[in-house]
Amino acid sequence: MKKALILFILIILAFSSCKKDEEAAIVDKSEMEKGIYPDIILENAEYHIGENGSDPILLKAGKITFYSKDGYALTEDMTFSSQDEKGDIVFSGSAGRGMVNTDGSNMSLWGGVVFKDEKRGMEIRAENLELDRDEDTIVADGRVVVESEEGRFFGYDFKGDMKTGVYIFSEIEEGELNFE
Repeated sequence: MKKALILFILIILAFSSCKKDEEAAIVDKSEMEKGIYPDIILENAEYHIGENGSDPILLKAGKITFYSKDGYALTEDMTFSSQDEKGDIVFSGSAGRGMVNTDGSNMSLWGGVVFKDEKRGMEIRAENLELDRDEDTIVADGRVVVESEEGRFFGYDFKGDMKTGVYIFSEIEEGELNFE
């Protein structure tokens, strides 16, 4: 009886570990169906992405999957930040998932995105956000919350120019300004 019980437990453990491997494989299944395979997968990793001459982005993620031939990395459970040449943080934030160009120029983020423009003390929260570092713009479709010392706004379809500090919504749902 004990042997049968032990054998039963071993079969269950073997099946459950195979199931976890199968679930992990499904995550990148769409890429593999296209014939695109990752170069390397890092778990609980910290990595600098960017080209020489630009401010690199420091990524910390639960998982980073690199596709170097196509020039991008997929991330899960990530935080990120970028510093200027003086060492001051330009922007930082977090997201559930993301696609980051490995040259450091663009990031597509989704899943509870928080983006902080550190120079202006502004925090932007959205479900999806696009960062284009060549143009120094951020774009978020859907509902967006923006908070700073000047106020708090809820709106839709947000675009921000990080060079000028001009941020606009296509529609503001609610907001307040705090001028003192």
